[in-house]
Amino acid sequence: MKKRVIIIFGFIVILTLGAYIGVKSYYKSKVIDRPFNLSVDKVKLKINDGDTLNHVIEKFSSQNIIHSKYLMKYYFKYNNGDTNIIPGTYYIKKDMSLRTFIDMITKGKVSDNLIKVTIPEGFNVDEIGKRLEDNGIITKEDFMKSVKEYKLPNYIKKSSERKYGLEGYLFPDTYDLEKGMDGNDIIDIMIERFEYIVKDIEKKQGKDIDINVLDDIMNMASIIEKEIVKDEERGKAASVFYNRINRNMKLQSCATVLYSLGIHKEELSNEDLKINSPYNTYLVDKLPVGPIASPGRASIEAALSPNSTNYLFFISNDDGTHSFTSSDREFLKLKEARDRRIKR
Repeated sequence: MKKRVIIIFGFIVILTLGAYIGVKSYYKSKVIDRPFNLSVDKVKLKINDGDTLNHVIEKFSSQNIIHSKYLMKYYFKYNNGDTNIIPGTYYIKKDMSLRTFIDMITKGKVSDNLIKVTIPEGFNVDEIGKRLEDNGIITKEDFMKSVKEYKLPNYIKKSSERKYGLEGYLFPDTYDLEKGMDGNDIIDIMIERFEYIVKDIEKKQGKDIDINVLDDIMNMASIIEKEIVKDEERGKAASVFYNRINRNMKLQSCATVLYSLGIHKEELSNEDLKINSPYNTYLVDKLPVGPIASPGRASIEAALSPNSTNYLFFISNDDGTHSFTSSDREFLKLKEARDRRIKR
């Protein structure tokens, strides 16, 4: 009986030891050395502001690209792993170790093949395409093809009169982009950033933006972006345009005429103001058919929450600032004074 107990105990020890060795081997192989379960050579990971390591691990698990979220979380819990991750675009390779992955996202080590590309506020789709080509990311021709074929989100109004359905929604920011990227992937990243900014604005302003009016807000924001330089003036400019709409006055934005012309001019002629275009707010009522550029956050906030004023006009002071007035007589005086300054 005693001998039998010893044999059973020995068998249990062997099984336990075997199981321990097996788990340890699995842990080292599937968590430490090769934690990623990829069928392709690499996948893209976009970490946004506010994302946590736990959020990233859960995202990996839902996409079935890690072997075990529990063992990965265990590693961080019992190895005092750094959980402060840096926002950015990363590429995870099939054979990447957990240590390399941690080092990458906690120190912001993006792929060597990534280039920082800044899209300025107020750029239109054509200018974005050229900027991407100038930085060696994608040819403008290929990018524009993707722009035209991209499936529009449901908050963008569909219209055959629009030059580009995506105009206004490719959010201006600095991006880490990879050479040779597909146009759709670039658009995905910029649209995702736009949606994040909108949600953040909603959170900070304590209001929900009706999806049915978001397109109109972006339309207005794009005009504000092109007309105004100083952030502190954007709310006043927004009030001018909304006041004009409420009084059934045409917006008469020179920026919309320039977009209609497709060229830049320092001064518009009377003939320019007559160009037949659904974007020309000297002819069309209320807003143009769609946005004319990619507005920044300040312009979106102004379009969503304009100042409360009686202003109906504003005019450039030729120094980046504007004068605002509710009187057409005062506006004409300001215009005459400006014209005299130009002639000197």
